Amino acid sequence: MGAHTGNRRCSPSTSTARRRTRPPASSAAAAARRPSSPTTKPISKDDAAEGKARTKQACSRRRDMEVRRKMEVLRRLVPSGRGRGGDDEVDELLLRAAGYIARLQAQVTVMQFMVDVLEDTKH
Repeated sequence: MGAHTGNRRCSPSTSTARRRTRPPASSAAAAARRPSSPTTKPISKDDAAEGKARTKQACSRRRDMEVRRKMEVLRRLVPSGRGRGGDDEVDELLLRAAGYIARLQAQVTVMQFMVDVLEDTKH
């Protein structure tokens, strides 16, 4: 998960979309596209605050979707011990994952001990 970097935008690690950049236009072409007088109203403080709130909500939604996706991957990796593990609460899933990791570590330790014993009996 991307850590909050203190700026107002989402961190790049949470977004999977690539940014597109355009080559810089010549100053004459850019001047031709600019309107001669401002036709848009200036942005008020309320509009800016509303835009920041929408950006924050979008970042939060994206982060929530990323967490849900990762939890689903974890749910598929950890054996549930029952028919369907899709309705697990987050804390239950994390506890099952921790127990599963501990059992795997114990199995590795036992297997390493067996290898060591078998190697010693060869000599």
